[in-house]
Amino acid sequence: MKRKFKIWQVFLGVFILFLVTGCGNSDNTSSMTCTRTMDQNNIKTSLKYNVEFKDGYVLRIKSVETVETSSSDILDTYKEQIESLYSPYQDVDYYEYNVNIEDNKLTSTVDINYEKVDTDRLLEIDSANGQLIKDGKISVNDIKSVYESLGAICEED
Repeated sequence: MKRKFKIWQVFLGVFILFLVTGCGNSDNTSSMTCTRTMDQNNIKTSLKYNVEFKDGYVLRIKSVETVETSSSDILDTYKEQIESLYSPYQDVDYYEYNVNIEDNKLTSTVDINYEKVDTDRLLEIDSANGQLIKDGKISVNDIKSVYESLGAICEED
């Protein structure tokens, strides 16, 4: 049980940090992909963040995070926790998320368009978002540091 809780804490931390990421489309944009995979205690997780940016600021972040395990109880627990984290954002325009379980795999997708999303609203929902959102923007270097601190490898495309 203690191991499951530690794994859950790490995964939950990644999702919380993900909540403060985002982006949009524009000419002359660059992109970066950050990935990490883990396999512990028969639970395989895969994290992939696609970051579009321009002039050093994040425009859009699309993520796909998966958890694979044969335990439906673990998947259900993850789903409940993830949905609990995202539910305050359900009425925020340009902040889209989906969490579902199919077979032995939970998939969470998030797409935040920071060119259009109301960042003040994100700060109202959770003041911790202010660690990354400064003057309505997120520095690509800041988000890269966050992902790398979680063990992700980030590469510009």
